[in-house]
Amino acid sequence: MTAGSTAPTLEVAVVQAGQISADGDAALDGLIALFEQAAEGADLVVFPELTTTPYFCGVRNDSRKAWAQPVPGPATARFAEAARRLGTAVVFGLYEDAGDAQYNSAVLIDADGTLVHGTDVHGDRVPAYRKTSIPTNAISDVDEKHYFAPGSGPVVFDALGTRFGMLICYDRSFPEYWLASRAAGAEVMLVLVSSMGFRETLFTQELQVRALETQTWVVAPNRGGEETVDGKTVSYFGRSSVVSPRGELVVSAPAHEAGPIVRATLDVAEVAAARDDFPLGRDRQPGVFRYLADAHAAAVPA
Repeated sequence: MTAGSTAPTLEVAVVQAGQISADGDAALDGLIALFEQAAEGADLVVFPELTTTPYFCGVRNDSRKAWAQPVPGPATARFAEAARRLGTAVVFGLYEDAGDAQYNSAVLIDADGTLVHGTDVHGDRVPAYRKTSIPTNAISDVDEKHYFAPGSGPVVFDALGTRFGMLICYDRSFPEYWLASRAAGAEVMLVLVSSMGFRETLFTQELQVRALETQTWVVAPNRGGEETVDGKTVSYFGRSSVVSPRGELVVSAPAHEAGPIVRATLDVAEVAAARDDFPLGRDRQPGVFRYLADAHAAAVPA
């Protein structure tokens, strides 16, 4: 990271994790080893959605609800110790038990091992981003609503001299979440994914369009390769990517491979430069968003 500048340059490593062990301790051992490998020369390491467990939402199995853990908790403690030892920040996904509900969440741990609290759309300080839209559909064969409550919307986190927004997988389908994160000052969007199936063809193009629309850096780790849970095997398409604020694909990991780590240099000053050159924020008409909110409220049953 560039010292003494208002807009830093960040070295980012993106981990395309493969099969995660169903044994919690073994899973964390393997993930910390990946973190150690990725941290060399990196300011920030980013892992996919539900990093600390297999992606288990393709089947209904209530015993999996025991995998949820608090924030802070065992996983954040292990990653915090490693972050402090390595001097590298880390973002990862986990199954969060908040007591009254369970969430598909992501956390940011700073390079000194501190769990970074973010600010949500209501102005509250929160320790994690919780996935906002929870899918249940036949096309992707997932039933996340059986396991997760929805979060309350975008959250921004300040670390490494940068403001980060977060989204988790299905959230990337909703342009308003991206734009709300930009409105909250996000310069880098961290999009944690566990995607398979029909969305592979347009995955990188979708990220490029969202980066261009929001004029933010986009860092999107996906699972890669085959993972078997409860006898069901799914192939995750990988293609973990980094996209510039001008919509340029900077790097993309191989398709359907488990374990690759891709790296990119993020010049955060490019965010302001892109917005000056192509002033979408200046020319946006906010009344359209009010119409959209009113129309949605009228169309969706209470």
